[in-house]
Amino acid sequence: MLDFIDRHDLSFANIEDSDGQVFGEYGVPYQPAWVFLAADGTLTRVQGALDGNRLAEYIAEII
Repeated sequence: MLDFIDRHDLSFANIEDSDGQVFGEYGVPYQPAWVFLAADGTLTRVQGALDGNRLAEYIAEII
């Protein structure tokens, strides 16, 4: 996973959850998955890949 992050110069947080504990706590059944946490504590879960435009839309909603 670290090689992938380095190769694609990813600057956002990535979680390696090999035992599934974090995914279970956030209700994420499979990867790829995104969990967006707003300042008010609201969680938004998205299953599947996101392109740059869609990712920007989700981020704009929570900031």
